[in-house]
Amino acid sequence: MSTLILIIVAFFIALSCGRIYIPPTEIVHALFSPHSNPATANIIYNIRLPRIIAAVLIGAGLAMSGCAFQSVFHNLLVSPDILGVSYGAAVGAASAILLGLGIWFTQLFAFICGIIAVSATLLIARIIHQRGTLIIVLAGIVVSGFMQALIGLLKYIADPDSQLQSIVYWQLGSLAKVDISSIIAVFPMLAIGAVILIFFRWHLTILSLGDQNAQTIGINVAFERLLIIGASTLLTAATVCLSGNIGWVGLVIPHISRLLVGDNTRRTLPIAGLVGALFLLIVDTLARSLSAGEIPLSILTGFIGAPLFIYILIKKKVRLN
Repeated sequence: MSTLILIIVAFFIALSCGRIYIPPTEIVHALFSPHSNPATANIIYNIRLPRIIAAVLIGAGLAMSGCAFQSVFHNLLVSPDILGVSYGAAVGAASAILLGLGIWFTQLFAFICGIIAVSATLLIARIIHQRGTLIIVLAGIVVSGFMQALIGLLKYIADPDSQLQSIVYWQLGSLAKVDISSIIAVFPMLAIGAVILIFFRWHLTILSLGDQNAQTIGINVAFERLLIIGASTLLTAATVCLSGNIGWVGLVIPHISRLLVGDNTRRTLPIAGLVGALFLLIVDTLARSLSAGEIPLSILTGFIGAPLFIYILIKKKVRLN
């Protein structure tokens, strides 16, 4: 409940803040009577409101997918970034941009390449024939490095006058180009992925305890793991389509949620969505308010997320082997 209240407060602060400050009284008038001040209504409805909605959806999607990945892989150090999913999805989106395809094909390419990336990570871990907390992380680093090399190649062959800017936009993470139509286009992917994770959150805690325990109570481990990985990848691909790569959210926010409500994924997953939405809403507001030019979101999430994660590692003493 307190998180929802904070999101509402951050929502109105985000509507006020920016290069042009809008007093709260004008915001209320513009929301309920847009014709009274068309200039203010235009800023709110066409610029700030779409960004706020996108920040909430993306923050929630990344946090929920990170929480699901950590549970299904029994590994508190994995995230969409570390598994290579985010970079794989970015490769798919960049490929669609180079081919001149629309938003629907961009989503499809991002999802397919995200699935390929996480599959490659799991395949490397299986080929090495080792189980442990670090092996998936190391395999994910390898896949992420390869995907970043592919992004570099795509940037090299892209048209510098048109395509290169869009690819750099995906790589750094920004909500500057988001509008209502793009949100509507990716919302079905976000909704499907979130609904699947919310529905199966009851089993995620059991899956995190190991396959044998899950099979004992009748859970189809292979099917549910595949479904959860697919839903989490779908969420990540949808967020990449809207904003590009935004790091640290899927890694840090699930840990913060566990500090708040414990390790039961039934409660952690929805709380992670709310905390992720609040976190990215605050970060995006800072990104467009701290300077005359807009700061890429990945820069701010890195500055905030890295110290937070170090603190969490110290506080929780997360085992690395």
